[in-house]
Amino acid sequence: MTVTREQSYEKAFQKQREVLEYKKAVWDAAMQNLTQQNSEFAEISQKIAQLGASIAVVALSGDTSSLSLMQSQMTELADRRSKILKSAGITDIKYDCNACHDTGYINGKICDCIHGAAKSLLLEDLSKSLPIENCQFENFDLNYYPQKAEDGTAPRKYMTSVFKMCREYVINFNPKTSGSLLFMGNTGLGKTHLTLSIVYELLNRGFNVIYGSAYNLFSEMESEHFDRHTNNAYNAAVECDLLVIDDLGSEFVSPYIQSLFYNIVNSRDLGGKPTIINTNLTMGDIAARYTPRIASRLFKYNSEKFVGEDIRLQKALEKK
Repeated sequence: MTVTREQSYEKAFQKQREVLEYKKAVWDAAMQNLTQQNSEFAEISQKIAQLGASIAVVALSGDTSSLSLMQSQMTELADRRSKILKSAGITDIKYDCNACHDTGYINGKICDCIHGAAKSLLLEDLSKSLPIENCQFENFDLNYYPQKAEDGTAPRKYMTSVFKMCREYVINFNPKTSGSLLFMGNTGLGKTHLTLSIVYELLNRGFNVIYGSAYNLFSEMESEHFDRHTNNAYNAAVECDLLVIDDLGSEFVSPYIQSLFYNIVNSRDLGGKPTIINTNLTMGDIAARYTPRIASRLFKYNSEKFVGEDIRLQKALEKK
């Protein structure tokens, strides 16, 4: 299961906070060392602090002539202090993001630097276990599907329409209005490739997408529920913009898993949230394995049966 968007933002903020704290610690240490070694700098810093407090008091009193004199003194002290810092090779903290000064916020809103970092973390997490860089629309090769099959069908023409549908799904994606997809068919026909292509594009656009194999998703939820007495993974799966369940049928099915699967599908269906499911099973297999109630929910999905010849096998033969 991929990290949730909330987890990725938490990690992005934490990483940026740690880097900023380190920069400040290095800068503070340099300033402390200079203060100890340069008596003039220490004296100027003390005068600036004292003068700053006095300026605040005078500004409230309305004594403009005294205020002007004190501000002039402050400028002279600040200029001298800057020259000492420059000669010591100490500069202001260099921020990675000049817009928010590495705080992650601008006027109370999350800065673009955090949005970008969170997106990268999501893609990085997904790439650890899956070849997402190799599974994009740009490298989906329709030439692996034959023009004509022995039964007289045209796999390449059909899969071209499936490919176009997936691209349009991404272009028009809306977590409140997009429909759910059910990809069916034998192993090695491109179901995972096209699903990951959708996931990659939508993550890049900032949508909250959760992807995982049925085995990993359900195992994590079961472990949380019984071992840690939490439902974080389940709640994330129900609430995300798009949930992708890959390789449905690979997991061990128990009464709890059947109930869990139904609750997820039903909750997202009632909430109008899209789901994509990949499986080697037929609808009859799904009804027998998970109960007719689940099958009836999946009947509402836009189903596509992938056809052709095993692409993995074709690629393996090419290497020989």
